[in-house]
Amino acid sequence: MRNGRRFILKDKRRYKRFTLNIQEINGKMLFATQVKVIDISVGGISIKANRRLNIGSEYSLRLEGKKSISLRGSVVWSSLGEGMGKADGEVVPIYSAGLKFTNMSAEKIKELLGFIECYKKEEVHVIGGTRLNVRFRLNDPEKVILNFPSSYKVKKIGLGGMLIESVGDLEIESRIPMELSIDADSPVEFTGRVVSCQVVDRDDQKRYGIGIEFIDLTESDKAVLQSFIEKSVIIEADSPAETASYNPAGKNVSDISPEMIAKVDYLYEWHTTMGYYKVLDVKEYVTAQQIKRAFLAKTQEFHPDKFPRISEGLKNKLNVICAYLNAAYSTLMDPEKRKEYDRNPGTRSRP
Repeated sequence: MRNGRRFILKDKRRYKRFTLNIQEINGKMLFATQVKVIDISVGGISIKANRRLNIGSEYSLRLEGKKSISLRGSVVWSSLGEGMGKADGEVVPIYSAGLKFTNMSAEKIKELLGFIECYKKEEVHVIGGTRLNVRFRLNDPEKVILNFPSSYKVKKIGLGGMLIESVGDLEIESRIPMELSIDADSPVEFTGRVVSCQVVDRDDQKRYGIGIEFIDLTESDKAVLQSFIEKSVIIEADSPAETASYNPAGKNVSDISPEMIAKVDYLYEWHTTMGYYKVLDVKEYVTAQQIKRAFLAKTQEFHPDKFPRISEGLKNKLNVICAYLNAAYSTLMDPEKRKEYDRNPGTRSRP
């Protein structure tokens, strides 16, 4: 434990991780975000969201209130709308989308009609178009939660966690509802805690290698996972041969150069006196997004898994550097912690 932040070392894991002798195993993650309702009818809903919804994809929604209701809808149209400015100057794109409700039983339709009647503000008069139902605006248009499913591929797995590959990055320490498709009829469901996130370049497409710790894994699901691992293991993931083979960029990184050794030695000796901003090579006025990019680049450069055939002494130095990078990221990405850090010049030299 360093600066209140847990950094998981590979040789400290409670459970070993393994690669698998099958081509591919996938899973799903579920992200929730609050969206704004443009209008709604018994047949569908129009919303605004801070991420793009894919046409043809199905999402789940929950409309909150004294009478809450859960629905599923398929995206029939989606377009980029206006941008929303944040405090740090970053502009977040806002998308508009229309969803057609699916799996609407007579009971669900009755429930939705009751919800609309309870919260409708005014009727929307649509000119043109092919809508068959009357649309309404709601009194509380922002009390809607939309769930975004996202897929991932498993690269290594053990009873305590896994290394996955995904098209999107995840916040360190975030906790996400996830499922693992070991058995298609009964997937393993759990909460995943993000312990690491590195950029991976594969076929000119940016992806992310993400370390996940299993949280709330039931004993029955752990037994299913244990049985699966015993049947599917090909080689221990902690071995040098496997670590060298998991090199998404296709580069020979198993041997460390003299220049890199000198860089590691320098950072190991001076990282605490450099402070969080300098160790990340960023200015003190940078945005959170720039801090994230710098952190991902640094952890990719100095992660010990890149150099499987180095000495234990050098590996320990890399672990210390990565722990400090994690502490820097944890502090600077938290607005309150960052303000406190900036207010006290003494913490710049040794937190």
